[in-house]
Amino acid sequence: MPTFREFKSKRPNRIIYDTLTFYNESFGTIRLVDKQIFPKTFAGEIYTPCRMEISDSQQSSTPVIDCSVKFGRLAQDFKQQLKKWRGYARITPISCTYQRFDANDMNTPLKPWTLYVSDVSMDQNDVTVSLTLKNPLNNNVGQLYTVDEFPGLQNA
Repeated sequence: MPTFREFKSKRPNRIIYDTLTFYNESFGTIRLVDKQIFPKTFAGEIYTPCRMEISDSQQSSTPVIDCSVKFGRLAQDFKQQLKKWRGYARITPISCTYQRFDANDMNTPLKPWTLYVSDVSMDQNDVTVSLTLKNPLNNNVGQLYTVDEFPGLQNA
């Protein structure tokens, strides 16, 4: 049986593509691929190249629970699309699908994770997006008032 070092030295050298797909009704679908110059097609969809730094959660050997993505200065179009998420559109969350594709089979993702955007911070240079497994719009939701518990709500 070969050692790990021998296996790594002999395995095929293929590219792993990290992709993010953001979706919300206010701006539609945004598909981004990391560390590329030209648009790439994965599973029949065209992904726009974008420079981003994806840092996974601190857990080891567990599925992705949360991560943070930092978009650099070259992500101006993405920043403009995120600014459309305001007003009534903020009632629905921004979903993000994180997929990895292998250069050997660019039609099947290795493992897709669907996360929600929990925090977006923008400045003049960068955008940092925090992704989490829990829908952040379900947090801090108060109890609904009913006429049985609060009779003062009843119309005369």
